[in-house]
Amino acid sequence: MRVAIISDIHGNYWALRNVLKDIDRRKPDLIVNLGDSLYGPLKPYDTFTLIKSYDIISISGNQDRVIIENLALNSNSPTLNYVVNDLDSDAFNWLKTLPYTQLIDNFIFAFHGTPNSDTTYLLENLQNGYRSVNDDITIEGYLNEIDAKIILCGHSHTSRLIQIADKFIINPGSVGLQAYDDDLPIYHKIESYNNLAQYCIIEVDGSDIKAEQVSVPYDYEKAVKCAIDNQRLDWAKWLKCGRA
Repeated sequence: MRVAIISDIHGNYWALRNVLKDIDRRKPDLIVNLGDSLYGPLKPYDTFTLIKSYDIISISGNQDRVIIENLALNSNSPTLNYVVNDLDSDAFNWLKTLPYTQLIDNFIFAFHGTPNSDTTYLLENLQNGYRSVNDDITIEGYLNEIDAKIILCGHSHTSRLIQIADKFIINPGSVGLQAYDDDLPIYHKIESYNNLAQYCIIEVDGSDIKAEQVSVPYDYEKAVKCAIDNQRLDWAKWLKCGRA
């Protein structure tokens, strides 16, 4: 079985389009989307229609949940209001149906952050503002009682392949947002130091697993211009150079 794994598209239609073209060339059996698909000052509705034009297994991310939670509110976030106004009822209904976790073929378990939280990093340790990798005990604690051999997570926008005991843990990185900063749980920056769209391909043959982290160029300048037009200069910088 060959599986393409995408995550954290964040409404970046141009990046997703090129990633899906690259995936088409590789002819996977499945495409799995780990969430945070539509939120951002870019092209949320066009991104939604592109996702729906493919047979993709999608789960919910924290920003997908935030969109649904704010449908009836006049948010103080101009970007959130922009996203809500750009989407339609079909997009909202799709977001409402997305599960928070998904077991695929009894050996792949997918979620956005951790199995019990879409805002917690499974792999990243942010102590003292320095980003490192959680120790095995911490990661295993998040995965308690999950028997799947392959674990898929997103949220941190950081490509990682980690083996712990008999588990193979994969974060494909971000399709659509190559850097950001955040105040929670403490202030930190996530940076890829490039403007390439990232995803992962895995091939499973019995007990053998082969993984390839893929970086795809796209017309990032269109995304940068869209962010500027929507008064998000921070996003424009993140998209342009992968630095926060």
